[in-house]
Amino acid sequence: MLTMQRAELAAAEAPIEAAVSEYLGRLPFLWLPVDDEPGPASLRGYIERNAIALTSGLHEPMIDPPSPSWLGFRSGRDKVRRSGLWNQRHVDENYEPRFLDVLETAIERSTDS
Repeated sequence: MLTMQRAELAAAEAPIEAAVSEYLGRLPFLWLPVDDEPGPASLRGYIERNAIALTSGLHEPMIDPPSPSWLGFRSGRDKVRRSGLWNQRHVDENYEPRFLDVLETAIERSTDS
């Protein structure tokens, strides 16, 4: 019975997942290659932590608030609702001011190669 419920759920979610994929496919993305091993001390970890902290709505003022119809407002997770991000980690941290310089340097290096 559980297998049947999962199959029905997957079938019901399929059109929604297709619509989300189509929408996301139209959004512009910046792909930034960071060639180091993942981990707390890595550059990629530093960029991830600080980018999340910078864009989190837990700090006032919110840089880019979600639309009033954003599904995250219905999340059971308080940090998701209040931060405006589908994330739990790093949303309540402060970004380091030097992060923007580090990010700029990483972007410049990626466009030079």
